[in-house]
Amino acid sequence: MDFALNDEQEMLKKSASDFLKSECPKSVVRQLEESDSGYSGQLWKKMAQLGWMGILIPEEYGGVGRTLIEEAVLFEEFGRAAMPGPMFATLMGTLVVLEGAAEGLKKNLLTRVAAGDLVLTLAIDEPEAACDPRFVITRATRKGGAYALSGTKLFVPFAHIAGCLLVVVRTAGAPADGKGVALLAVDAETPGIKLTAIKTFAHDKQFQVDFDGASVSSDRAVRKPGGVVSMINAVFEKATAVQCASMVGGAQQELEMTAEYTKKRIQFGRPIGTFQAVQHRLADMFIDVQAARLTTYQVVWRLSEGIPAARELAIAKAVTGRACQRVAFSAQQLHGGIGVDMDGDLHFYYLREKALELTLGTPADHLKALAAMIGA
Repeated sequence: MDFALNDEQEMLKKSASDFLKSECPKSVVRQLEESDSGYSGQLWKKMAQLGWMGILIPEEYGGVGRTLIEEAVLFEEFGRAAMPGPMFATLMGTLVVLEGAAEGLKKNLLTRVAAGDLVLTLAIDEPEAACDPRFVITRATRKGGAYALSGTKLFVPFAHIAGCLLVVVRTAGAPADGKGVALLAVDAETPGIKLTAIKTFAHDKQFQVDFDGASVSSDRAVRKPGGVVSMINAVFEKATAVQCASMVGGAQQELEMTAEYTKKRIQFGRPIGTFQAVQHRLADMFIDVQAARLTTYQVVWRLSEGIPAARELAIAKAVTGRACQRVAFSAQQLHGGIGVDMDGDLHFYYLREKALELTLGTPADHLKALAAMIGA
């Protein structure tokens, strides 16, 4: 099976690489990480004009109507650039709206996303529920033609700049009852919403979101109770595959940075890259990057073709998570002290790689799921 990119996908990859090198060098990455917003609105609009915000959005809503493969190609370049911003948060929100929203709500949200006028974010995790919508307890109580929300969401990315929060709530039943779970599109300016920043080691912008009687019209239901759990799980599959592509991009950049450094670092009168032990470590890094890329694009291709990919996804996330950690560790070792110096560039990658390894299921979680699928 050939996973080589076609001409159009290669063009997207090249244009994204050139754009990000020009518009998002490490000086800009530092500025964005240190800013309160964590992203550049001007840069966001430029990317929207290139069609990047609407890759998966059908043309009828202002998007370009491409596949998950093109989305993965783009996110691999985001990973290479270590670019901060709500790209992944908005992607997950877009997938949710595409999977389940009614026509009116779909048009309202997706046209604004494609134009670069709206940032979306998905609020699922809670103190007692991580990545599993069946166990949410944030309550949505029906009051006439609206829902009143009460409860707490954790690790909601870029909630402070999102125009719309897609909130998984419980309208009936007890935790573990998936039939009572609904999903609402909540305007960020709705009274009764409180945001508290969560400090993370990857310096990304995540928030605790508390709802205290926030009122949401019933026509803002993306999906009413009954089908939310299966819809969210389908979104998780696609989002995890794209996330793996972003991790591959970061690991590829670490490999290239390390290979270049070992050509220039002189020790004992010769470049350290001429030592066999260093060459073997670089070869191991290359093998890990290739393994991560091949398993990732296998699942991306299957999902883009509508082929079941639960087993392949578990393999990809487990392989990619562990491989990228090994690449990051080797890059640090071969760089020596400057590998952990915050004035250098390497830390942008190993911090993000670790954060991504732990989201949407750790390698251990996916290995456990794989074991169940193969009857172990």
